[in-house]
Amino acid sequence: MWNGVRAFSEYVSATQLESVNNLPEDPETSILISVPYLQYSSDELEKIRVFVDGGGTLLLADDYGYGNQLLEHLGVTMRFNGKPMLDPLFCYKTQWFPKITEFTKPGDFQLVILNHATALQNVPATQVIAWTAESSYIDFNENLTWDKSEIKGRLPVAAKTSVGRGTLIVVGDPSLMINTMVNRADNFAFINHLLGDEKEKKNVLFDISHLSQTPLDTSKTALIRIREVMATPYPLVAIILVIFIGVSIWMMRIGGAVGKQPQNS
Repeated sequence: MWNGVRAFSEYVSATQLESVNNLPEDPETSILISVPYLQYSSDELEKIRVFVDGGGTLLLADDYGYGNQLLEHLGVTMRFNGKPMLDPLFCYKTQWFPKITEFTKPGDFQLVILNHATALQNVPATQVIAWTAESSYIDFNENLTWDKSEIKGRLPVAAKTSVGRGTLIVVGDPSLMINTMVNRADNFAFINHLLGDEKEKKNVLFDISHLSQTPLDTSKTALIRIREVMATPYPLVAIILVIFIGVSIWMMRIGGAVGKQPQNS
């Protein structure tokens, strides 16, 4: 993601999952966190469904990505609205940062600050975990102003339900986990609450295969792979041999040029 999730991953000791093909065979001991900024393949959708249906926990955090694709495959009614959820009154500095203070269950958190989030829809009230303030609205035409035709009021932004033998947790803002947001207000305490208390601590898996990469991310990944290849003995021997041959040819040419007598014109 644009701001990274390293701090959050370290806090919860998350293991980065480069492919959902690597999901554990015993899903009951694991929590999968997925931020779907890249589309799922049909095979990936089914693997995640099997993971949750078999007893695993899925924390799906999305705003304007492909979360609804997975929700539909899981057979649940709730959806991400997919449009900006703004609050001009109850916010932190700007309406893009709504404050959340209404939760269905108490915990060691009182204030959560969202960042360019969306709301959830088609969620039964019994499944809602957190609500916005009455002053929030869905900016359907994205003109940054509430219009009479737009939804306004108390909106769900986090929910939890059962799928098969597993658990599905849905949050309308993956930015809660990025480096600049995870320590604001009670954001980390809230996410940690969603992951479960210490008594039922599970292995946390962070699906990084559906995070879009910036050019810098791609370059860093390429450099890491090059470094790994260079660390093995055979490429080093080959490179040294190429350098030796190149230097030898160059020296032979230089030597030949020095040994030649200039021709008289």
